Amino acid sequence: MKDSQKQVLVKVLLGIRNTAVAILGIFGWLFHAFLAVLTAGLICGALAGILIYAKVKPELDQCRVIAYDKLAQMERTDFSMLSDTVIYDKDNRQIGLINAGHYQYVDISHISMNIQNAYIAQEDRRFKSHTGVDWIATFRAGLALIKHGGTVTQGGSTITQQVIKNTYLTREQTFTRKIVEILLAPEIEKEYSKADIMEFYCNTNFYGHQCYGVEAASRYYFGKHAADLRVDEAAVLVGISNSPSAYDPVAHPEASLEKRNDVLKSMHEIGELSDEDYQSAAARPLIVVQQESEGTDENYQSSYAIHCAALELMKKDGFDFRYTFEDKEDYTEYTNRYKSAYTEKSDLIRAGGFQIYTSLDSSLQEMLQSDIDQGLSSYTELQENGKFALQGAGVVVDNRSNYVVAIVGGRGTEDQFNRAYLSARQPGSTIKPLIDYGPAFDTGEYYPTRIMDDHKWEDGPSNSGEHYYGNVTVREALNRSLNTVAWQILEDIGVNYGLDYLGRMEFQKLTYVDNGVPSLSIGGFTNGVRVVDMAKGYSTLANNGVYNDRTCITKILHEHDGELSKDMKPSASQVYRDDSAFMLTDILKGTLNESYGTGHGLALDNGMPAAGKTGTTNSSKDTWFCGYTRYYTTAIWVGYDIPRDMPGIYGATYAGRIWKIL
Repeated sequence: MKDSQKQVLVKVLLGIRNTAVAILGIFGWLFHAFLAVLTAGLICGALAGILIYAKVKPELDQCRVIAYDKLAQMERTDFSMLSDTVIYDKDNRQIGLINAGHYQYVDISHISMNIQNAYIAQEDRRFKSHTGVDWIATFRAGLALIKHGGTVTQGGSTITQQVIKNTYLTREQTFTRKIVEILLAPEIEKEYSKADIMEFYCNTNFYGHQCYGVEAASRYYFGKHAADLRVDEAAVLVGISNSPSAYDPVAHPEASLEKRNDVLKSMHEIGELSDEDYQSAAARPLIVVQQESEGTDENYQSSYAIHCAALELMKKDGFDFRYTFEDKEDYTEYTNRYKSAYTEKSDLIRAGGFQIYTSLDSSLQEMLQSDIDQGLSSYTELQENGKFALQGAGVVVDNRSNYVVAIVGGRGTEDQFNRAYLSARQPGSTIKPLIDYGPAFDTGEYYPTRIMDDHKWEDGPSNSGEHYYGNVTVREALNRSLNTVAWQILEDIGVNYGLDYLGRMEFQKLTYVDNGVPSLSIGGFTNGVRVVDMAKGYSTLANNGVYNDRTCITKILHEHDGELSKDMKPSASQVYRDDSAFMLTDILKGTLNESYGTGHGLALDNGMPAAGKTGTTNSSKDTWFCGYTRYYTTAIWVGYDIPRDMPGIYGATYAGRIWKIL
């Protein structure tokens, strides 16, 4: 090779070398640049991660707190709703029912495999294998979350997570709720089997038309038990629970049918239905029966029982009941506190889960109802609402047990307004033994033979018929029901002294406005009094002056909390001295037996000793009879719902006759 050729070759090689060096330099620069960018990216990513974590951490911590609190208090009963509240009479026969959705919990062995498989196919295909969270579905939902700027648009929840949502959380789609579901689900699966979780799920879903749980839904839509559902029927219920309003087969049959077939298709896809079974089920027409369950059965007995049960639950919580008040502020504060507590307990009972056992005697109830209906049958005028204009109410107390055993709140059994405990009316002269004579006898200064001056005086009351008798004994004054004597007695012993006796017998409608008002002596109350309170007041006289706060409640059971009444103890107190009660009873026998007694002619035909008192307000707007034997005390009221004059009607007429024939 010549020198010139060698020189050329060297130059070429040097060029190649230089080019290679240059290229390597460029790659080196690019590599270093890449490393720099990567490092910067990692640093930025780390900083961003720290910032995001700092922002999200409080919410995550809150999620952990919520999850822990739920787990710490978790019980199997949490996964069951409440059944209807049922009321029973003294013989354990059902006398009332409060519809709480007709819920009935059923175990997994009574839930058709068709509905179980339908839920797995439609809602959670990896239900049998995951540990509470389907991470594939969760990842998919996470991508959708990022895509839509943090808005939850896709569920990804497993059946386990949905059980948690149904039981412990709201249905609102939020990041916090989803995280709590994810934290709780594995813990639930550690505690309960897959069969348990499916059982909980089927029993906590809502299916529309007040149907909570698969059993109520099966009976309503198909008239059969959940264990007996065909595959097409099961698919309908699975579709409904996804959106009860959208897939309601009653309101939207076409949408429900389409959803049903979508569920059947899902079952076919996972191999739960063969081609033939799928085609057969999808071809079936959609037929629902709408089997109506027994509705709320609220009557005079059950409404009073619920009222009394609410009071018992208030007592259990330590509520401080009061009946007399110092002033408006005192009255208003108590009334607000009472209404709040009473409403809470009443709503709790009506929400379901209670069995309320009572002392109510259905045979006596029928007799009292029949006597009131027949006694007032000649009055046929109706109000605009279709109810009888002239009404009556009555309460019977068993003097031996101190329980209310019958309570009628109006004519007929269709009227749900129970006047015996909801309404307050002026008691007229029936209040005299309780507020005037009984307290007066307790002072020792008054007794049956004491002489009183019956006369008309300025600014004083008038006697019925404007009759005045001069000097009369206390016995005769009470038998004749002389207003002037009752007024004198209460003014002498003190209005509030007498009023306190009513408070001690738990009269519920008293108010601060009644304080110091002399007209209370003849029944002039601000609000009036209740029939049930009058019956309990007179039963106190029948029991030698001892008041017992028993109502009609004998036992209260709750399906989750057990017996709530096991510590329920009646409270008895000596309101009137026993000798005062004895003297009053002896005098009140004269109401029926003495020729001048206002209840003359009402003595019992069987000769059984009885005592009682009539009551008639001005213009006979309210008429009463309260009477008792050794065994029972009964208070009867007759009047119009909107008070009006009843010429010629007195306590001894309709109210007294109803009492006598009972």
